Amino acid sequence: MAEIRYNKSIVKNINESLIRKAIQGEEAFTKTKIARDTGLSFPTVSRILDEMAHSSEILSNGVDQTTGGRHAQSYVINPAFAYVLCLYMPTNTSLRALIINSLGDRVKSNDIEETVSPENFIEVLDGVIAKEMEDYPIRALSLGLPYGISYGKLMFGTGETGLRNYDLQQHLEEKFGIKARIENDMNAIATGCYERTFQEDFRSLACVSMGVRGCGCGLYLRGHLIRGNHGFAGELRYLPMGEDFNLDKEYQTELWESVSAIRVAQIVASICCTVDPQMIVFYDRMNIREIMPEVRELCKRFLPEEVIPELVVSDKILEDFENGLIRFGRDMLMAGYEIVNR
Repeated sequence: MAEIRYNKSIVKNINESLIRKAIQGEEAFTKTKIARDTGLSFPTVSRILDEMAHSSEILSNGVDQTTGGRHAQSYVINPAFAYVLCLYMPTNTSLRALIINSLGDRVKSNDIEETVSPENFIEVLDGVIAKEMEDYPIRALSLGLPYGISYGKLMFGTGETGLRNYDLQQHLEEKFGIKARIENDMNAIATGCYERTFQEDFRSLACVSMGVRGCGCGLYLRGHLIRGNHGFAGELRYLPMGEDFNLDKEYQTELWESVSAIRVAQIVASICCTVDPQMIVFYDRMNIREIMPEVRELCKRFLPEEVIPELVVSDKILEDFENGLIRFGRDMLMAGYEIVNR
């Protein structure tokens, strides 16, 4: 086992991340409250909050009048300190931009006028980012794309674009000097859906979309987004559907005008056999809502009845997409190292 060494910079980074997470959602806070909420020592919290105040990441809010005795200095988050630019493709040829501030509030949302194509994708992307950075102190970029993404690289599904194996994250971080997170669109959608539906007793879900770009799935299990070794987890389009074809080929040859209930039930069975989610959310595409009662019955052909998850049809795909990208962006603003319980 590799020797574990104490590293002050890593510890400081973790502490800063804990404090940033603790102050999110707080209208105002004091050093004493943050020390109590994080479990960090008062001198550690005091030093880090002083640094954040010096950089204007937080602002003085006078003294706290809610406690007796000596009144403590109160602080608030500075909403204009940092902004996140979220970009996604609602269609194969369009790009939409969303900007949020340090509080997660939406300050701008608009469709990019220029049509996106494989030939101009990087050029249009660079132009949009450069323009927004002229108007806002953008510190992080969150990008959702309808391709296989592996650690910031464009992978499967990008053969026709000429960008296969292109490290888009590295390109953007080096060109603009900001943090960037590039994710498959369904990963972002599943993250947004998890944020919207999360309850204490709710720990796992799969989100499925069947549209003109194929069949994709995002997976959130035990509070964590599941990508797999190559970012391939959830790529339902590659499910075998016969001896020599997969679901993607079936899309290409038939381009479903309506969804087959038996196919959806098979998809449910495939997801349950691999990750056993508590809920599967299908986004309301084509006739999925109409056939869902039949799907529930057909699932009994393939699965023990007690393991069939709750099947939900949702019309909130764009809302979940944007909220997932916002979550990624805010995570980058809070930065630091994440302590994960497994």
